[in-house]
Amino acid sequence: MRVTGLISLLALGLTACGGEAPEADHAMAGHGHSEASAELAPLPDDGVMPVVDVRAVWMRPHPGGRDVTAAYFTARLSEGAIDRLVEARIAGAGRVEMHGHSMNDEGMMQMHQIPPQDVTDAGPLVFTPGGRHLMVFGLDTVVEGDAVEGVLVFERSGEVPVTFQVRNMAPGQVTDY
Repeated sequence: MRVTGLISLLALGLTACGGEAPEADHAMAGHGHSEASAELAPLPDDGVMPVVDVRAVWMRPHPGGRDVTAAYFTARLSEGAIDRLVEARIAGAGRVEMHGHSMNDEGMMQMHQIPPQDVTDAGPLVFTPGGRHLMVFGLDTVVEGDAVEGVLVFERSGEVPVTFQVRNMAPGQVTDY
């Protein structure tokens, strides 16, 4: 019985987080980590209101029988020098958390909640399978072809509405047969 539960947990980790490595701490989702809840100093006001351009917005279909999935996007500043993603909301979801991966003491990759993320004029803020991603909890089942409305909330530029296209692969990816 215990092996079956572990296999299910590993399958969820591979599905939701991009299949890069098994995740051992999915059970901790929603149990705040100090890294995720760390207080950050407010961003400086440089007199230029940032404008954030968000693209490649997508979400994985729900893995069989689960009410958790992962969502991804790329945010880039089209004006300004810095902004900070502080929250993500997705219509119908119970909660949305920003997650990342790190190596544990045994050399295994683990998923964990991360703090707000800066987007700067030095390059885009990328949420991608196997890297930073949004964990979406409590959303009714979504399947390939669906679209789900959401909002990315930035510290300085405010709310940026987005539409998550439900797909099995990132936009632009093709499969080899």
